[in-house]
Amino acid sequence: MSLSSQHRGQLSPMSALVALVVVCVAVSGYATVLDRSLPTPERNLAPATLDAVESALSDDAGIVEVSRLPAALDACPDGYSCRLVVAVDDERHVGGTDASPTDVPHSADSATTQVSVRTHPGRVGFGTLRVEVWA
Repeated sequence: MSLSSQHRGQLSPMSALVALVVVCVAVSGYATVLDRSLPTPERNLAPATLDAVESALSDDAGIVEVSRLPAALDACPDGYSCRLVVAVDDERHVGGTDASPTDVPHSADSATTQVSVRTHPGRVGFGTLRVEVWA
């Protein structure tokens, strides 16, 4: 057997260990990212849902149209119940699952933001948009 064929296909132990560590770090990094991206019961869904609902309710100028409230329920995450409340002046417009505050569990995630709301044609008031999300 020639001298060159004795060393063919061999790898130093240090290189093999370094390669093994790199593969392990890559797999654990992938698992960590995947775990954080999956929805869990502890995950607060309300802020992301609030952004989606606000986009669905707003017209091109960014003013909330209360008439779009039923269509905005499509922005709620699949598999979850939502309740939407738009409050402006002394009026409250509510949409969602059984639209009653007594039906919302205490464990529901909620988020609130200030919005401009068209109350009548040509009249815009400052109001509050509240989203409550629960499983």
